[in-house]
Amino acid sequence: MTLSPSPFRVALPENNKIEAVERDRMCVIMEAEEGLVPPGNFSMVEDGIYRSGFPQPANFAFLETLNLRTVIYLCPEPYPEENLEFPQSQNIQLFQF
Repeated sequence: MTLSPSPFRVALPENNKIEAVERDRMCVIMEAEEGLVPPGNFSMVEDGIYRSGFPQPANFAFLETLNLRTVIYLCPEPYPEENLEFPQSQNIQLFQF
């Protein structure tokens, strides 16, 4: 198995590593960088496409590094008002289904 360097770095408190699966490559190891915390269940689906649990404010700095253009929110509840500032400030389109 060949490991490719990650286009971004993340910080995880337990083992300082997270494995993200890609279709074109076996996996990517992302090393820790202080201050960047991914949302729970974060993973790369394909180059430039990610999935995760609902992000918290502590995850916003990490998400900023991804240069996201769109977020798809898959919950029946309205998107929390206190979290709307982040996608708006980053020019991220928010879609709810």
